[in-house]
Amino acid sequence: MANKQVNIKDPDLAKVGVALERAAAKARQLGFDTNTPVYVYRNGQIVDIVKEHRTTQSKKKTIAKKRAPRKTTAPHRKAQSKKTR
Repeated sequence: MANKQVNIKDPDLAKVGVALERAAAKARQLGFDTNTPVYVYRNGQIVDIVKEHRTTQSKKKTIAKKRAPRKTTAPHRKAQSKKTR
């Protein structure tokens, strides 16, 4: 959102924009935490941002699972006690 300097005489109205942004952030977070749909109007369409977030996260997990495990430089062996040597 653009930061425009607007001269508002009513002190309550001056704080409305900040309060709306804070409420929207809390609503988004609640939706993510409880897996509840949160709808926004974007590019002429109504979109569920929680669903978008879930699909993005699942794609990231799928990509991470497909990667090969890292190779270590030295084999790891359990330390043997003096009695078992």
